[in-house]
Amino acid sequence: MATESVSTFAIFIILVLVIFEIPEIEAQDSECLKEYGVDDDGEDVGFRFCAPRIFPTLCYRRCQKDKGAKGGKCRWEEVGSRRNVKCLCDFCSEDPSNQFISLT
Repeated sequence: MATESVSTFAIFIILVLVIFEIPEIEAQDSECLKEYGVDDDGEDVGFRFCAPRIFPTLCYRRCQKDKGAKGGKCRWEEVGSRRNVKCLCDFCSEDPSNQFISLT
């Protein structure tokens, strides 16, 4: 009987810890990734920085050079019948291995 209550208590504590950690994990992504936005001419840079499939991407290099970020990632989204591309500067990770995010 005593071991059953200890096991139940341990599971409850683990569940509470997991629930309280989830908002922190979600917040890290929004704090780390910021959209590059537009260039000096006022044009969106997403397609221009992400379409050439070179490694590291222009997005990755320009985020480091222009924004002081550790790297950059390209996010490709399907919006209706068109594709939308965003260059996201990553201020938390400089891992160049995963530079393309596809949300299809």
